[in-house]
Amino acid sequence: MNSNQKYFFIGIGGIGMSSIAKYFLDKGNKIMGYDRVESEIVKNLSKEGVKVLDKIDVNLLPDNFKSNDVIVIYSSAISQENSYLNYYLTNKNKIYKRSEILGEITEKTFCISVAGTHGKTTTSAILTHLFYKCEESFQSFIGGILNGYETNFISTGKKYSIVEADEYDRSFLQLKSNIGIITSIEKDHLDIYGDFKSLKESFHLFSDRVTDKIFYSDQVEGFEGLSYSINLETDYYARNISLMEKGYKFDIITPYNEFTNVEFNQIGGHNLLNAIGAFSVAHYLGLEGNKLIKALADFKGVYRRMDIFRLSNKIVIDDYAHHPSEINAVLNSIKDKYNNLKAGVIFQPHLFSRTKDLLDDFAKVLSKFDEVYLLEIYPAREEPIEGVSSDVLLDKIICDKKSILKIESVNEKIESIDCEIIAVLGAGNVANSIQSLKKKYYESSI
Repeated sequence: MNSNQKYFFIGIGGIGMSSIAKYFLDKGNKIMGYDRVESEIVKNLSKEGVKVLDKIDVNLLPDNFKSNDVIVIYSSAISQENSYLNYYLTNKNKIYKRSEILGEITEKTFCISVAGTHGKTTTSAILTHLFYKCEESFQSFIGGILNGYETNFISTGKKYSIVEADEYDRSFLQLKSNIGIITSIEKDHLDIYGDFKSLKESFHLFSDRVTDKIFYSDQVEGFEGLSYSINLETDYYARNISLMEKGYKFDIITPYNEFTNVEFNQIGGHNLLNAIGAFSVAHYLGLEGNKLIKALADFKGVYRRMDIFRLSNKIVIDDYAHHPSEINAVLNSIKDKYNNLKAGVIFQPHLFSRTKDLLDDFAKVLSKFDEVYLLEIYPAREEPIEGVSSDVLLDKIICDKKSILKIESVNEKIESIDCEIIAVLGAGNVANSIQSLKKKYYESSI
């Protein structure tokens, strides 16, 4: 794609949208956008010279962004009623959904697409780190901020592309993938798919579009390709696993050879499984084994994926988990690492539809914590659904200490809670609430 073009992003603060904005900015284009929230992502884009509007008013557009040579990219979370979108539609500008433009960006590269209802951000982040440390030519669009790089877009060349293949509204079917990874398939986005069967069918359609090889975890059934796991004799797997202070030591078995005493310094069995998935793809593509092993050991994680810090006598775990299986993975990690300590949770449900569809599953997993505090549902793109609320979910949770919590009281609750471990979970704006606590911790650690 050419440089010196103008791109307007509607929903530029989204983690997927911002990585594409950075890609076009890196190519020497003029970038502008709209987002209703002034997040850290938006602030960082602004520092790089991107003008971001926080109000919907076409009159705020400068004259050079009112012409029909402006290329428009919008997030699937944006309403079709959005005034910017309708202005550019009426003006007959070129308009792309995020998934469409990502497909165009990557179609002339060797594209590695990471799919799954959960696990894809960490897997794609580890894969990105492996490729970077092996000095490969690649560009990567990550659905999270990669610690140590402090960005969600990395480019060293364009031989390979690493992308998250998002199943929401079937957008991953826009990609022309050479390699596909499927980390998991569980009930989610039923507002789009209607039922779990249709969701599974979409993953098979994604698989059918992969031209070279599918990699899939042992948690996924019904696919042909190369499998990976922990402690099961699949094509790639980890065995002889032992828990260390900050992660794991283990052996990796491949179809061709074996690597012993491998280290991965992130806790959580789900993260170890993601690491094996990323390693299997890099190894299959011929990246040097010893470099891969060294890179696994110095992977620093992803922002808000098992982000652990200590506050006085408490351990706080900040995580993006917003699905019952993800919450359960966090809880299992807590039990593995801190098995006898009391654990509380502050959870912000994400989307009315997800809360409605998975209400009993949420209640079951949250009931395993010693204390439970729920924030109001973060609506994102949705309107409220009658009969669906955090109060309804709270009533179903079996726990002696539970209540609804206002978002402005999160820090106070963390400091006063009678638990040694507190997990702060959710994909909404709950992370913003604890930034001052995290800053206090990190400043005291210097």
